[in-house]
Amino acid sequence: MQSCLEESSEASDKVWSLYWFKQWKNQNRFAESHLSAYLQESCYWVAQQISQRFKATQYTIADYFQITNGDIQRVLKSFSSDRGIALKSYATVVLTNALKDMLRQRQAADICSDWSLLRRVSKKRIGEVITHAGIVATEADQYQFAWFCFKTLYVPSESPREQLSRPNSEVWSAIANFYNSKRKEFSISGSSLTPEQLEVRLTKLARWIRSYLYPVVDSLNRTQTGHESGEIQDTLASSSESLLDSAIEQEEIAERTEQRSQLQTVLDQALSELNAELREILQLSYQQKFSQQELAAHLKLSQPTVSRRLKKAEEALLNTLLTWSQSQLNRFPNPTEVKQISTVLREWLIVHNVIVSEN
Repeated sequence: MQSCLEESSEASDKVWSLYWFKQWKNQNRFAESHLSAYLQESCYWVAQQISQRFKATQYTIADYFQITNGDIQRVLKSFSSDRGIALKSYATVVLTNALKDMLRQRQAADICSDWSLLRRVSKKRIGEVITHAGIVATEADQYQFAWFCFKTLYVPSESPREQLSRPNSEVWSAIANFYNSKRKEFSISGSSLTPEQLEVRLTKLARWIRSYLYPVVDSLNRTQTGHESGEIQDTLASSSESLLDSAIEQEEIAERTEQRSQLQTVLDQALSELNAELREILQLSYQQKFSQQELAAHLKLSQPTVSRRLKKAEEALLNTLLTWSQSQLNRFPNPTEVKQISTVLREWLIVHNVIVSEN
């Protein structure tokens, strides 16, 4: 990349990063090496930022740096060159979120009781956990439905959220009755289960969740979970995408392209409705990378005041995005979608030219 810049002073590193990204999509075997080297700086700054913010962990900045390096493929697979976002800026957002997610997941796995873990995990994550555990489809439905019955009927109020106690016998009986009376309605295979059998299944599921969220480095020769034979390394071969997957992806790209112009207009309008001070805080925070302490010194305000105003500005824009998304989805976004929308907003703030002066 540096050689290309030296040979052609007219082209910026953004131009060359897009060039090599297109080469990577065309399966140029050298392109990923160039892009990985190019994104080393982003990996380092993300690692440094996270290490400063989360000091009470066992990870060092070198650990975070290695983890972010391992996520570069994720950045490349999800990056869209036609969105107008610089690859480095996009990588910073994606890698930061990935590290935060890892820390949140591992903390949850460490401090939660089995029953807390089962209540906190989402339906989508349960599906991922069961797939990762190698459970066959018929049994997977039974585990998912058992989890659904548990989460529906076990709603404790007295215990701390992270250390929920084991359900009592009355709750287990209610869960078993609900499971057995509704399993045919939900087309769940297998026979009726006793409260004791349901507890065994849910305890296994909690163990799988913990293992999925906090995986242990192990030998690739270990037998795959849920199978009597076959090693983990047997499942590592890459699989090609189906034509249906490709068609769905193309359809989603077309839909995103159509919505992008609408989204730009909505965000521009919401930004223009903020006062000049809030716009300046956004500009200094996202585009000039000021920390909250630096913002406070620059604006001659206290750090808590800066924090409140920054949060106010972000929430105003996020609420506008959520309202827009609700009109597009015809329902209020779920927590996962809200998180994705927040990521889009941060990406947009990084690259958008925030006008500070009053109109």
